[in-house]
Amino acid sequence: MASGEDPFGCLKLASHECLISQDRRTVCPKCQLSRKYFCYTCYVLVAELEGKVPKVKLPFKVDIIKHPKEVDGKSTAAHAAILAPDDVRIYTYPIIPEFSDPNKVVIVFPGLNALSLEDLSKRQQGLLKGKDKNTAKPHTTTEEGRDTENGREEQLKDTVQDIQKQSEEVREPPVKRQRTEEKLSTPFERVIFIDSTWNQTHRIFNDERLKGLQCVILKDHVTHFWRHQRDKPDTFLATVEAIYYFLREYHDIFVGAAYDGRFDNLLYFFSFMFQIVQKSKQEKDRAKDP
Repeated sequence: MASGEDPFGCLKLASHECLISQDRRTVCPKCQLSRKYFCYTCYVLVAELEGKVPKVKLPFKVDIIKHPKEVDGKSTAAHAAILAPDDVRIYTYPIIPEFSDPNKVVIVFPGLNALSLEDLSKRQQGLLKGKDKNTAKPHTTTEEGRDTENGREEQLKDTVQDIQKQSEEVREPPVKRQRTEEKLSTPFERVIFIDSTWNQTHRIFNDERLKGLQCVILKDHVTHFWRHQRDKPDTFLATVEAIYYFLREYHDIFVGAAYDGRFDNLLYFFSFMFQIVQKSKQEKDRAKDP
Protein backbone atom coordinates (compact mmCIF):
# COMPACT_ATOMS: atom_id res chain seq x y z
CA MET A 1 0.00 0.00 0.00
CA ALA A 2 1.36 3.39 -0.96
CA SER A 3 2.30 5.78 1.82
CA GLY A 4 -0.64 7.91 2.89
CA GLU A 5 -3.17 5.73 1.08
CA ASP A 6 -6.36 5.04 3.02
CA PRO A 7 -7.46 1.40 2.61
CA PHE A 8 -10.78 2.25 4.26
CA GLY A 9 -11.66 5.18 2.03
CA CYS A 10 -14.31 3.24 0.10
CA LEU A 11 -16.16 2.08 3.22
CA LYS A 12 -19.30 3.69 4.59
CA LEU A 13 -17.93 4.59 8.01
CA ALA A 14 -19.48 6.87 10.59
CA SER A 15 -17.57 10.05 11.38
CA HIS A 16 -14.56 9.70 13.69
CA GLU A 17 -15.08 13.24 14.97
CA CYS A 18 -16.21 12.09 18.42
CA LEU A 19 -13.04 9.99 18.76
CA ILE A 20 -10.82 12.83 17.56
CA SER A 21 -12.35 15.22 20.11
CA GLN A 22 -11.81 12.70 22.91
CA ASP A 23 -8.44 14.19 23.84
CA ARG A 24 -8.10 12.88 27.38
CA ARG A 25 -8.37 9.63 29.25
CA THR A 26 -11.31 8.93 31.51
CA VAL A 27 -12.53 5.92 33.49
CA CYS A 28 -14.52 2.84 32.58
CA PRO A 29 -18.07 3.12 33.96
CA LYS A 30 -17.84 -0.49 35.17
CA CYS A 31 -14.33 -1.23 36.45
CA GLN A 32 -13.25 2.41 36.97
CA LEU A 33 -9.89 1.80 35.28
CA SER A 34 -8.33 4.47 33.08
CA ARG A 35 -9.46 4.25 29.46
CA LYS A 36 -9.48 6.53 26.41
CA TYR A 37 -12.29 5.37 24.10
CA PHE A 38 -13.60 2.10 25.51
CA CYS A 39 -12.80 -0.54 28.09
CA TYR A 40 -11.19 -3.58 26.47
CA THR A 41 -11.92 -5.77 29.49
CA CYS A 42 -15.54 -4.77 30.17
CA TYR A 43 -16.39 -4.15 26.47
CA VAL A 44 -18.17 -0.85 27.08
CA LEU A 45 -17.64 2.70 25.87
CA VAL A 46 -16.46 5.46 28.18
CA ALA A 47 -19.35 7.64 29.28
CA GLU A 48 -18.31 10.57 27.05
CA LEU A 49 -18.76 8.46 23.89
CA GLU A 50 -21.99 6.72 24.81
CA GLY A 51 -24.56 7.27 22.06
CA LYS A 52 -22.00 8.77 19.68
CA VAL A 53 -20.43 5.58 18.33
CA PRO A 54 -22.25 3.49 15.66
CA LYS A 55 -23.81 0.10 16.35
CA VAL A 56 -23.85 -2.79 13.89
CA LYS A 57 -26.51 -5.49 13.64
CA LEU A 58 -25.27 -8.91 12.52
CA PRO A 59 -27.32 -11.63 10.75
CA PHE A 60 -26.05 -14.31 13.15
CA LYS A 61 -24.35 -14.65 16.53
CA VAL A 62 -20.57 -14.44 16.83
CA ASP A 63 -18.63 -16.14 19.63
CA ILE A 64 -14.99 -15.16 20.07
CA ILE A 65 -12.83 -17.54 22.09
CA LYS A 66 -9.79 -15.64 23.29
CA HIS A 67 -6.54 -17.27 24.32
CA PRO A 68 -5.75 -16.43 27.99
CA LYS A 69 -2.32 -15.09 27.00
CA GLU A 70 -3.78 -12.71 24.42
CA VAL A 71 -3.26 -9.17 25.76
CA ASP A 72 -6.64 -7.48 26.11
CA GLY A 73 -5.38 -4.03 25.14
CA LYS A 74 -3.81 -5.34 21.92
CA SER A 75 -6.71 -7.50 20.73
CA THR A 76 -9.26 -6.18 18.23
CA ALA A 77 -11.92 -8.61 19.47
CA ALA A 78 -13.17 -5.88 21.82
CA HIS A 79 -13.99 -3.71 18.78
CA ALA A 80 -16.55 -6.26 17.59
CA ALA A 81 -18.08 -6.75 21.05
CA ILE A 82 -18.56 -2.99 21.54
CA LEU A 83 -19.82 -2.19 18.04
CA ALA A 84 -22.14 -5.21 17.79
CA PRO A 85 -23.10 -5.74 21.45
CA ASP A 86 -26.30 -7.67 20.70
CA ASP A 87 -24.59 -10.31 18.59
CA VAL A 88 -20.97 -10.70 19.75
CA ARG A 89 -19.73 -12.41 22.90
CA ILE A 90 -16.14 -12.95 24.02
CA TYR A 91 -15.03 -15.94 26.10
CA THR A 92 -11.59 -16.43 27.59
CA TYR A 93 -10.37 -20.00 27.17
CA PRO A 94 -10.88 -22.53 28.78
CA ILE A 95 -14.42 -21.10 28.91
CA ILE A 96 -16.29 -22.15 25.76
CA PRO A 97 -19.96 -21.40 25.04
CA GLU A 98 -22.48 -24.23 24.95
CA PHE A 99 -24.30 -24.92 21.69
CA SER A 100 -27.85 -26.23 21.65
CA ASP A 101 -27.42 -27.43 18.06
CA PRO A 102 -23.79 -27.97 16.94
CA ASN A 103 -25.04 -28.52 13.38
CA LYS A 104 -25.92 -24.82 13.27
CA VAL A 105 -22.43 -23.72 14.34
CA VAL A 106 -19.33 -23.14 12.20
CA ILE A 107 -15.81 -22.30 13.30
CA VAL A 108 -13.47 -20.19 11.20
CA PHE A 109 -10.35 -22.32 11.06
CA PRO A 110 -8.46 -24.18 8.29
CA GLY A 111 -9.26 -27.66 9.58
CA LEU A 112 -9.18 -30.82 7.49
CA ASN A 113 -12.87 -30.60 6.57
CA ALA A 114 -12.85 -26.85 6.03
CA LEU A 115 -15.08 -25.35 3.35
CA SER A 116 -15.25 -21.86 1.92
CA LEU A 117 -18.56 -20.08 2.34
CA GLU A 118 -19.13 -20.57 -1.37
CA ASP A 119 -18.61 -24.32 -1.03
CA LEU A 120 -20.93 -24.32 1.97
CA SER A 121 -23.59 -22.63 -0.12
CA LYS A 122 -23.08 -25.16 -2.91
CA ARG A 123 -23.57 -27.99 -0.47
CA GLN A 124 -26.76 -26.31 0.70
CA GLN A 125 -27.77 -25.73 -2.91
CA GLY A 126 -27.26 -29.41 -3.64
CA LEU A 127 -29.86 -30.28 -1.02
CA LEU A 128 -32.31 -27.85 -2.59
CA LYS A 129 -31.61 -29.19 -6.09
CA GLY A 130 -32.37 -32.69 -4.88
CA LYS A 131 -35.96 -31.65 -4.33
CA ASP A 132 -36.32 -30.70 -7.97
CA LYS A 133 -34.91 -33.84 -9.56
CA ASN A 134 -38.24 -35.65 -9.72
CA THR A 135 -39.95 -32.71 -11.39
CA ALA A 136 -37.63 -32.60 -14.40
CA LYS A 137 -39.05 -33.78 -17.71
CA PRO A 138 -37.97 -37.40 -18.26
CA HIS A 139 -35.78 -38.29 -21.22
CA THR A 140 -37.84 -40.29 -23.77
CA THR A 141 -36.44 -43.72 -24.64
CA THR A 142 -39.63 -45.53 -25.70
CA GLU A 143 -39.93 -47.61 -28.88
CA GLU A 144 -42.55 -45.13 -30.13
CA GLY A 145 -40.05 -42.31 -29.91
CA ARG A 146 -37.53 -44.19 -32.02
CA ASP A 147 -40.01 -45.42 -34.67
CA THR A 148 -41.27 -42.03 -35.83
CA GLU A 149 -39.50 -39.00 -37.20
CA ASN A 150 -41.54 -36.71 -34.92
CA GLY A 151 -40.62 -38.90 -31.96
CA ARG A 152 -36.91 -38.59 -32.75
CA GLU A 153 -37.18 -34.83 -33.14
CA GLU A 154 -39.04 -34.49 -29.84
CA GLN A 155 -36.51 -36.71 -28.11
CA LEU A 156 -33.59 -34.72 -29.54
CA LYS A 157 -35.27 -31.43 -28.59
CA ASP A 158 -35.75 -32.62 -25.01
CA THR A 159 -32.16 -33.78 -24.81
CA VAL A 160 -30.75 -30.48 -26.10
CA GLN A 161 -32.94 -28.52 -23.69
CA ASP A 162 -31.81 -30.67 -20.78
CA ILE A 163 -28.14 -30.18 -21.69
CA GLN A 164 -28.59 -26.42 -22.09
CA LYS A 165 -30.38 -26.19 -18.75
CA GLN A 166 -27.65 -28.17 -16.99
CA SER A 167 -24.96 -26.02 -18.62
CA GLU A 168 -26.67 -22.84 -17.48
CA GLU A 169 -26.92 -24.20 -13.95
CA VAL A 170 -23.18 -24.90 -13.90
CA ARG A 171 -22.32 -21.43 -15.21
CA GLU A 172 -24.65 -19.56 -12.89
CA PRO A 173 -23.08 -18.43 -9.60
CA PRO A 174 -24.66 -19.79 -6.41
CA VAL A 175 -26.45 -16.52 -5.68
CA LYS A 176 -28.22 -16.47 -9.06
CA ARG A 177 -29.27 -20.08 -8.71
CA GLN A 178 -30.87 -19.46 -5.35
CA ARG A 179 -32.85 -16.52 -6.80
CA THR A 180 -34.27 -18.56 -9.64
CA GLU A 181 -35.09 -21.69 -7.65
CA GLU A 182 -35.58 -21.25 -3.94
CA LYS A 183 -34.34 -18.84 -1.29
CA LEU A 184 -31.18 -20.34 0.17
CA SER A 185 -31.32 -20.33 3.96
CA THR A 186 -28.15 -19.82 5.97
CA PRO A 187 -26.87 -23.22 7.15
CA PHE A 188 -25.55 -21.79 10.44
CA GLU A 189 -26.73 -19.58 13.28
CA ARG A 190 -23.47 -19.06 15.19
CA VAL A 191 -19.90 -18.46 14.05
CA ILE A 192 -16.85 -19.04 16.22
CA PHE A 193 -13.61 -17.10 15.86
CA ILE A 194 -10.43 -17.87 17.78
CA ASP A 195 -8.61 -14.78 19.03
CA SER A 196 -4.93 -15.66 19.43
CA THR A 197 -1.65 -15.86 17.60
CA TRP A 198 -1.36 -18.69 15.09
CA ASN A 199 1.00 -20.63 17.36
CA GLN A 200 -1.52 -20.53 20.20
CA THR A 201 -4.69 -21.25 18.24
CA HIS A 202 -4.33 -25.05 17.94
CA ARG A 203 -4.73 -25.55 21.67
CA ILE A 204 -8.21 -24.03 21.49
CA PHE A 205 -9.22 -25.63 18.20
CA ASN A 206 -8.31 -29.12 19.44
CA ASP A 207 -10.52 -28.81 22.52
CA GLU A 208 -12.97 -31.75 22.68
CA ARG A 209 -15.91 -29.35 23.03
CA LEU A 210 -15.23 -27.97 19.54
CA LYS A 211 -14.72 -31.32 17.84
CA GLY A 212 -17.14 -32.07 15.02
CA LEU A 213 -17.97 -28.46 14.18
CA GLN A 214 -17.90 -27.49 10.52
CA CYS A 215 -14.73 -25.54 9.72
CA VAL A 216 -14.95 -22.58 7.38
CA ILE A 217 -12.13 -20.72 5.64
CA LEU A 218 -12.09 -17.22 4.20
CA LYS A 219 -10.74 -16.04 0.90
CA ASP A 220 -7.34 -14.36 1.09
CA HIS A 221 -7.57 -10.77 2.30
CA VAL A 222 -4.62 -8.51 3.05
CA THR A 223 -4.44 -7.36 6.65
CA HIS A 224 -4.01 -3.74 7.67
CA PHE A 225 -3.25 -4.61 11.27
CA TRP A 226 -0.32 -2.64 12.63
CA ARG A 227 0.76 -5.52 14.91
CA HIS A 228 1.73 -7.99 12.20
CA GLN A 229 2.59 -11.52 13.33
CA ARG A 230 6.28 -12.18 12.80
CA ASP A 231 7.16 -14.50 9.91
CA LYS A 232 3.50 -14.79 8.87
CA PRO A 233 2.01 -13.76 5.50
CA ASP A 234 0.03 -10.53 5.15
CA THR A 235 -3.16 -12.57 4.85
CA PHE A 236 -3.15 -13.29 8.60
CA LEU A 237 -6.00 -11.04 9.71
CA ALA A 238 -6.76 -9.29 12.96
CA THR A 239 -9.85 -10.74 14.65
CA VAL A 240 -12.17 -7.88 13.78
CA GLU A 241 -10.92 -7.96 10.17
CA ALA A 242 -11.72 -11.68 9.96
CA ILE A 243 -15.24 -11.08 11.28
CA TYR A 244 -15.77 -8.23 8.82
CA TYR A 245 -14.59 -10.20 5.78
CA PHE A 246 -16.66 -13.20 6.86
CA LEU A 247 -19.72 -10.94 6.90
CA ARG A 248 -18.86 -9.52 3.48
CA GLU A 249 -18.47 -12.98 1.97
CA TYR A 250 -21.65 -14.13 3.68
CA HIS A 251 -23.60 -11.21 2.24
CA ASP A 252 -22.27 -11.73 -1.29
CA ILE A 253 -23.06 -15.45 -1.28
CA PHE A 254 -26.17 -15.92 0.85
CA VAL A 255 -27.93 -12.56 0.52
CA GLY A 256 -27.08 -11.82 -3.09
CA ALA A 257 -28.24 -8.20 -3.13
CA ALA A 258 -25.70 -5.45 -3.80
CA TYR A 259 -23.67 -4.73 -0.70
CA ASP A 260 -24.76 -1.48 0.94
CA GLY A 261 -22.06 -0.98 3.58
CA ARG A 262 -24.16 -2.34 6.43
CA PHE A 263 -21.19 -4.03 8.13
CA ASP A 264 -18.52 -1.41 7.42
CA ASN A 265 -18.75 0.21 10.86
CA LEU A 266 -17.45 -3.00 12.36
CA LEU A 267 -14.09 -1.50 11.34
CA TYR A 268 -14.92 1.86 12.94
CA PHE A 269 -12.30 1.68 15.72
CA PHE A 270 -9.88 -0.37 13.62
CA SER A 271 -9.77 2.20 10.80
CA PHE A 272 -9.38 5.07 13.27
CA MET A 273 -6.47 3.41 15.08
CA PHE A 274 -4.90 2.50 11.75
CA GLN A 275 -4.88 6.20 10.85
CA ILE A 276 -3.31 7.13 14.20
CA VAL A 277 -0.55 4.53 13.75
CA GLN A 278 0.11 5.62 10.17
CA LYS A 279 0.29 9.26 11.21
CA SER A 280 2.74 8.41 13.98
CA LYS A 281 4.94 6.45 11.56
CA GLN A 282 4.94 9.32 9.07
CA GLU A 283 5.95 11.80 11.76
CA LYS A 284 8.80 9.54 12.86
CA ASP A 285 9.96 9.15 9.26
CA ARG A 286 9.98 12.91 8.77
CA ALA A 287 11.95 13.36 11.98
CA LYS A 288 14.63 10.99 10.65
CA ASP A 289 15.10 12.96 7.46
CA PRO A 290 17.99 15.44 7.61
